[in-house]
Order: sequence, then structure tokens, then C-alpha cells
Amino acid sequence: MRMTLFILLVCSLGVSRAGAAVVLLRGDADPVAGYVEGRSGGMLRLRIPQSGGQSVTREIPLSDVEDVLETVSPTRLAELRPDDPNGYRNYAEELAQKKVDPEARETALRLFLIAARLDSARLGKSSLLGMTAIARSAEEGNRFQAMAYLLDPEHDAQLIQKRHAVQLASPERLDEWTDLIITGLRKLRGGDYRSARAILKKPDIAKSFDSIVAEITYEEALAVLNKTCPGCEGGRIPLPMMRKMVLAELALLPETHDSSDTESVPEWSELTATENHKPLTALTLETITEFDPRNSVFRQGKWETP
Repeated sequence: MRMTLFILLVCSLGVSRAGAAVVLLRGDADPVAGYVEGRSGGMLRLRIPQSGGQSVTREIPLSDVEDVLETVSPTRLAELRPDDPNGYRNYAEELAQKKVDPEARETALRLFLIAARLDSARLGKSSLLGMTAIARSAEEGNRFQAMAYLLDPEHDAQLIQKRHAVQLASPERLDEWTDLIITGLRKLRGGDYRSARAILKKPDIAKSFDSIVAEITYEEALAVLNKTCPGCEGGRIPLPMMRKMVLAELALLPETHDSSDTESVPEWSELTATENHKPLTALTLETITEFDPRNSVFRQGKWETP
């Protein structure tokens, strides 16, 4: 039945455009994120973005596919309306958690941008800060920070300071706990309940899990671990729970950028310093990305003006 669902999903995605998806492979703990380009000859063709704007196409035998998760919902996009700017911002925040999924990240950027244009007074600053957190390069992140500063009625100078201070302010063990949670969820998905229990039952993990993970609660993870969740009888993990665990792992995985990005791009705090008198390129919501926020209605797979 899963294979039938998979084939139907791939076919539906391939009708209009290459759709983003996360592919679960049999016997492999690592999901693969990319764009489904087509299916033929018993193979799934998945385009996987690489650093530097490049991409590679991987052909995966359908017999190796456990499931395909659609990460961006066209139905939810079509339900968004300009008279409800919060709807755009709320869905953007959901998609922003899926950092390793290329289309989820790009759609989140577009939705944050639309929300900022529809209600700059209330949502402008917070939406641009949300975009900064998922920027695709250091240079882009600097532009988003600068735009947040321009939209902030108080023009808080901290918005254009170096971001390193924010990172250092994070809890010292956050990365350690995140890595442990990822490992614990993978062990659980793979059926290694003993190892998963040893990790997920650690006191520090029990206390921090719900603060770190948004896609699945600690209580739900324990229910799977204890085989008490609906459908968990016999040690089989039901598909809804499997989806939650995979999406949690994807959200927790570190972002991958070229190390050279952060070294060569000046911070906006440097560009706006008093000793630097070179004119800066004007920033507007319409020019800050390749997305036009005036196109705020999603119809038949395309963004259009209302």
C-alpha cells in the first residue's frame, strides 16, 4: 500500500513541476531531500541541490523507497489570503524548521517576505529576522538584517551587529543535546530500542527535548519507545509517527554553507560604519530576494497578484 501511495504522489508531483520531497530509503537512517523530477523504468529521479548553486541527479530504485514526504503543501499555500498576514508568517515559521529541504526554505523566505509587505508595522521586523535565520548565504543574511533594521520603528542598532554574539549566547550544551536527540530518534526509527532508550531517557534530554524539538513531543517519542502509541503494537512504528521523527531530524540537522561565505562578506554593521562613506544599494522588500511579495496568492501552482 505504501508503494501505491508513493507512486501516486510522485506522479502527482511530476505533472506540473519538480516538487520538493524527503525520500525515506529502506534500511537507511538518513533521509534524502531534493526535488522529484520524474519516475520511469522503476526508478525515481531526484535532483539534490549542492553548495554553490549546483545540483546532482540521483536515480533511486522504487524498490528501495520506503516513503516520500511532501514538505510543502500546495493546499495550504492556496488557502493563504492577503487579508490574513499572520497566516503567511505562521506557515513560514513551520517551513523554516525544515532547513535542509531546499523548497521548504525558499517557500518560507517567500512567505515571510509577503507577511512583511502585507503588514510591515506589525510583522515587518519579526519576518525579516525569521528570514535571517534561514538565509542561504552570509551576504543574504546581512541584507535581511539590514532590512529588519529599516523596518524596525525604533531602529535598534543591535539588529545590524555581528551575529556571532547571538550564537555564543546559546546554551553551552545545546549542540551536544541536539546531536544526542538526532541519534536517539534515528536509533528509534531503525528499531534499536535499547540504544534509543539509553539516549532519550537521559535526564538532560528529557528536560530539554521539548525546548529543542518542535515536530514531535517527548511524550510521543516515549510512547513509540515504549510501544504504547496507537499502531505501535508489535514494535512497528505507524507512518504518522515515522513522519514526525524524520521531520524532527531534518529540522535539527546543521545547515551546510561554504566556509568561505562567512569570511569574505562584510557585516552590515561594518558597511554602515561612520568611516565608510560609500553609498549602499537601496533595500526594498521587492528587491531583497528573487521573490516578488506583491504576488501573494497561490493559484494553480503559481504565485500571482490578488
